[in-house]
Formats: sequence, structure tokens, C-alpha cells
Amino acid sequence: MDPIKIAAICGMGLGSGLLVKMGVERVLKRNGYIETQFNIEVGDISTAKSIWPDVFVTSTEFGARLKEQDEAPVVEVHNLFDEKEIEAALMPVFKELYAKKNKS
Repeated sequence: MDPIKIAAICGMGLGSGLLVKMGVERVLKRNGYIETQFNIEVGDISTAKSIWPDVFVTSTEFGARLKEQDEAPVVEVHNLFDEKEIEAALMPVFKELYAKKNKS
């Protein structure tokens, strides 16, 4: 089983990125996924491209820049601390990626 690599991207890669990571973890666990099925790395906008994730999670402020840089889907949320918004934006993308990556 190949885990989905998620990049939680913020401006400086510090506090808010870590909070996004924790929110994404809670959302995925609430939806029945376990930690072996995903890997979340925190990064800043300037180093995001070097992470090579399956999907980015970021604010609308950085979404356009990430879309220019990479082919990975970019999940944009207005409020990075709103887990309901993260869930609504991330889960359809995550489920599709997971199904593609883990075909039998």
C-alpha cells in the first residue's frame, strides 16, 4: 500500500503549516484513514516544489503559485484552521488519489 504524500504549505513553513498538518491528520483519521495511508510534510512556499507531493494543501494566498510550479493537485482553503473546510476541499481529491495509487 502506497501512502499519499501531502504537503501542507504556508508562508514560512512554521506554526501555521504545523497546524494545517494536524488539521489534515484529524480530517483523514475521521474519514477512516490510518497514518500508514498518508504522509504529511510541512513546507514553505519557496521550498514547496522540492517536496514532490501527491497533493498540496494551502491557503488561497499561495494556491496560484503552487499551480504554476507543479502538476500535483492543489487543495486551497480560505481558513486553514477550519477542519470542515479542509475536509470538504481535501477528501474528494484524496480519495481519488488513493484509489489511483492503490489499485490492485
